[in-house]
Amino acid sequence: MPRHSLNWLIVISGCVSPAAAMAEPPQLGMPVACDLGRSCFIQSYVDIDPSPAVQDFACGGASYNGHDGTDFRLLSTREAAAGVDVKASAAGTVKAVRDGMPDRLADPQSRSLVANRECGNGLVIDHGAGWETQYCHLRSGSLKNAVGDRVEKGSLVGAIGYSGLAEFAHLHVTVRKDGAPIDPFSGQGSAGLCHADPVSAAGLWDAAFRANYRYLNGEIIAAGFSGSLPDLRQSEIDGGATDPAATSAQFIFFARLINLKAGDVIALDVEGPGGFAAKSASQPLDRNKATWIAYAGKRLKESRWPSGRYSGTVRLMRNGSAVAETSRSFDLAP
Repeated sequence: MPRHSLNWLIVISGCVSPAAAMAEPPQLGMPVACDLGRSCFIQSYVDIDPSPAVQDFACGGASYNGHDGTDFRLLSTREAAAGVDVKASAAGTVKAVRDGMPDRLADPQSRSLVANRECGNGLVIDHGAGWETQYCHLRSGSLKNAVGDRVEKGSLVGAIGYSGLAEFAHLHVTVRKDGAPIDPFSGQGSAGLCHADPVSAAGLWDAAFRANYRYLNGEIIAAGFSGSLPDLRQSEIDGGATDPAATSAQFIFFARLINLKAGDVIALDVEGPGGFAAKSASQPLDRNKATWIAYAGKRLKESRWPSGRYSGTVRLMRNGSAVAETSRSFDLAP
């Protein structure tokens, strides 16, 4: 995907009141009104490696080549439709804004429709002293400000959407100093050094953000039961869970994961009444995967599935150890 350049925005000409100069870098607050790690997740960090290789600030691979910001993702477009607020990370003056682009998940046909406007609906906030933040992929019609408006830290500026070139519902935030992207987790540019210990990276986030943040390079974002085989793209629309019925053709336990590494193994076990049991374990992944879906289950061979409680567990295995584990249960009525 392309860099989220400033070119996409419509800048209204005229005099714009300058933001108050900041002697120190801005201390950034959480830009999304969500529960990080539960209702929203960091999908991609800044790629700090200027070569074709990819590296995030913590020496991991949770990024892609040339990515210049941080992506806060939702589980699906359904949550975006319900409304998830986007907030100004720091006080400043609105420098540029655009609204009105449709929310539409990217596909080969739609990519040409957003050329040079990949960022979709969004805004840029000038924080003074060369610092600015840019917010992308906001929901159509949700922008709250015009060029020249003064916003405070935490002010509502819009809602998460999937306008522009977006393969999932998310907010992309880019931090810049004098026009150059800065990684907010390290406070360094794209050629900065990575931190094997993420806690040692001071960064630009404020204390409230840091208190609720934990770096994860491999994460189970959802798990549940379905009456049909899950589809990765469809899960970005409805979350993937379609509760099984007594006569569903299949009874499936599935898991959605992000930022997997080459060699990872995803193992699933599910048990239920009447001796129901299924399990699966993937082959070690041949390369890093930004998103992944895995499942285990059975096809219906009798007139109906036994009623009772079905329980499933998914484990993300890395180098022989479980680095993430999630369990879910589902009660099928008589």
